[in-house]
Amino acid sequence: MMLVLSPMQDVTDAAFLRVLHRLGCAPDAVVTPYLRSTRTTCAMSEGPLLCIAENPPGFPIWAQLAGSDPEPLVRDARHLMAHYPICGINLNAGCPSPLVNRHGAGAALLRDLPRLRAVCLALREALPPGAFSIKCRLGWESAQEFPAILDTLAEAQPDWVGVHGRTRRQLYAGVPQTEAMALAPQRLSCPVLANGDLWSCAEAEACCAAVQPAGLMLGRGAVRNPYLFRELRGGSAPTRAEKREYLHRLIEETGHALKIYTEAGHCNRMKKYLAFCYDLFTPQAEPRLRRCRELAELRATIDQELL
Repeated sequence: MMLVLSPMQDVTDAAFLRVLHRLGCAPDAVVTPYLRSTRTTCAMSEGPLLCIAENPPGFPIWAQLAGSDPEPLVRDARHLMAHYPICGINLNAGCPSPLVNRHGAGAALLRDLPRLRAVCLALREALPPGAFSIKCRLGWESAQEFPAILDTLAEAQPDWVGVHGRTRRQLYAGVPQTEAMALAPQRLSCPVLANGDLWSCAEAEACCAAVQPAGLMLGRGAVRNPYLFRELRGGSAPTRAEKREYLHRLIEETGHALKIYTEAGHCNRMKKYLAFCYDLFTPQAEPRLRRCRELAELRATIDQELL
């Protein structure tokens, strides 16, 4: 089963990839946070490009593009394939961000199937076999939209599709709709990867039983527990010492990644990851971590909680 790191803006960054490598928790592939691709914004100016340019672990990487205009998407896809060591391009058809959707990109493509079709066919024509994938949701308003979306995707013959089991309307609330997700492996000839609320082995196994995917995309669950990649391959669950090691290594790597360093800025950068990790701590620790502005306090709280 293929295990892929799902993109999370400002979280699954180059520092996080280095931590995964140091912990020995390697995904089979990585999809970068989205790179904006418009007529006035070139993907090559985007911060997530560092996931590719600074990829010392050598993970197989797919560059995710977010856009709604075929011409700049093809322009940037060709440039990335020609000049960067990537496996291929992943089209973002699932991001629920109002800013992204306002420009017709991300999940907004799902409510404009003619535009989605034009984008997918243009990228398919521009990219070599094996180099085009799509990440989408079940629809904009309702999962009843999903069959028509699948017909559109099937026409473009992607090499694999990742499906988040919610609509854009749901954002990240509610339970992923596995019954609707199960249509994707049935109606697409390419591998389908399931995504959404895979926080544990038990949840991953339940999703696999219901959807029958070829693999899984792990995002928030991997940030809270990077050892989940190991567990899903039959390895052991992390010890408290390993959880502590993970967070300390993350402190170290995020510090190296800051362009302008301040201790308070470093703590604030860590809070982007810790937002998905509070379940590791007692309820009393969460407000301390949220208010923390000194690394000594951050480290001491982690040690106190995970000794």
